[in-house]
Amino acid sequence: MLSIVFGLIALSLGFWGLVKYWWYMVDVLIAILPLMLIGGGAIALLAGIKNTGMRTSFKVKKSAAQEAESSTRKQDE
Repeated sequence: MLSIVFGLIALSLGFWGLVKYWWYMVDVLIAILPLMLIGGGAIALLAGIKNTGMRTSFKVKKSAAQEAESSTRKQDE
């Protein structure tokens, strides 16, 4: 019950502040909009790349000696 009362008080104070200081809110929204666009664009780009199934390989190709060594380790196990 107490959380409902505090929630209603917080909502009413929030709406009051939104109406009274509307132009400050517009300035904040204008300042945050480019950051939201950059973040949303990066997330969309990464999601699109993930859905294409493309994989990147950051590993350096092994030399013939290293490949032979790794194959003998697998056989020993």
